[in-house]
Amino acid sequence: MKRMRSVWLAVFTALIFIGLLTTHSSALTILTSALSFPGVFLNGYDQSVLGVTSAWQVDATSEAGGWNAAISATEFTNGFGGVISVSNFEFRLADANISLVSGDPVLPNSTQTSYTPLSGTALKFISAASGTGDGVYDFLPEFRLTVPAETYVGSYTSTITVSVNTGP
Repeated sequence: MKRMRSVWLAVFTALIFIGLLTTHSSALTILTSALSFPGVFLNGYDQSVLGVTSAWQVDATSEAGGWNAAISATEFTNGFGGVISVSNFEFRLADANISLVSGDPVLPNSTQTSYTPLSGTALKFISAASGTGDGVYDFLPEFRLTVPAETYVGSYTSTITVSVNTGP
C-alpha cells in the first residue's frame, strides 16, 4: 500500500503588510490579509490549489492624481532544497471583486482579470485614472498555485510584496 505524503503551503505574510510609496502628503495606503493554501496530497500528478484570503483595502482618500497597486512574489521553498517556481503562482482580480467603501463612486479597474503568473517583478493589478479613485475601496484578489508532480514533501513558503503608487 502506498503511503500518501502531503505538502503544506503557506505564504509568508510578514512582508505582506505593504510597502507604500507616496510622493506628496496624501495618505495612500493598502492593507492586505493573510493568504494560505490547503494541504496537498502528492499523487504523482500536477495539482492546482486555490488560495484563501479575505478582502484587501486601498485608502486613496484625497488622491485625485490616480494610483495603482502592484504585486510580486518569491519562489516557494521548504528550507530543505525543495522549490516550487514562482511562475506556478498565479494571481487575478475580477472587476466584480472591487467595491466602494467611501468616496468617489467611480471604481478603480483591475488590470489582471485572468490568472497571470507572478514573478519577482512587480505586476500592476489595480489602477485608478487621474481624476478618479479618490476614496476607500475593498477588493478580493484570487490566487492559484500549481504544485508540480515532482514536488518534495514539506511546508513551503513564499513572500508576497505589494505596493501602492501614485499615478494610474
